[in-house]
Amino acid sequence: MSEKFIGYFRLVEACGEAGCPVCRSVRDESRQHLDALLYEQVTDSDTRRGLRASWGFCNWHTWMLLEIENSLFGSAIIYEDLVRLFVERVSRLAQRRRPGGLRAWIAGIGWRRPSTLVEVYRRRRMCPICARAAETEDRYLLDAVRFIGDPELQLAYARSDGLCAPHMIRALEVATPGAEVRELLERTLAKWSKLREDIGSFVGKHDYRNRDPFTEAETASYMRAFEMLAGAKNVFGNDLHKGDRSRTGIAGRPRGAPIL
Repeated sequence: MSEKFIGYFRLVEACGEAGCPVCRSVRDESRQHLDALLYEQVTDSDTRRGLRASWGFCNWHTWMLLEIENSLFGSAIIYEDLVRLFVERVSRLAQRRRPGGLRAWIAGIGWRRPSTLVEVYRRRRMCPICARAAETEDRYLLDAVRFIGDPELQLAYARSDGLCAPHMIRALEVATPGAEVRELLERTLAKWSKLREDIGSFVGKHDYRNRDPFTEAETASYMRAFEMLAGAKNVFGNDLHKGDRSRTGIAGRPRGAPIL
């Protein structure tokens, strides 16, 4: 217990906020990393090389730039370079693949296998803020498992909404099997069971014969349910561009996948 680091105390603090404490911690640190990059590393050569390799930030972290105070000038410097590089890259690929130039190359797209531009795009590096967030996420989850028996974290976790399902599942993936991860799952399952009661009561009280007022927990239950199953907004991605679309059947269900 003597090896607690700043992440442990941030996790305890995040338990005092609504929603999954790891989602809160990952999102807050992502914003801090992005803020630090804009403030200190806009002209850093290694940072710029990394951003060129990833074609900039992902969708989430690109739009998070607007949430950061005084970010527009630094963002413009970065994206002026990225837009210039992208246009030059497309033009070079066109000349290399089609002697007739850019127009001839564009005209030929769609008649044969995916273009080199598609292949290059698919091989781009991960968004640098996402890469940091992935490390941060696992660190918080491992701390949650490791210190779940610590009285301070136990008390904080008891007052929290608990981990969301995606983060609990990730904890099961990265943590060493044992009593600690089982205890975290048991405590989290109790949170989910209470949420089930609250949202069930919220639905039931919409009966026109009901005269009982909604409790605060019931009123917030559907939002808590969103986060419990999907994770907090701007922490987990959607499935729109994930995997092989050719395997998707009716209503987005992969062909051959069972309906639960």
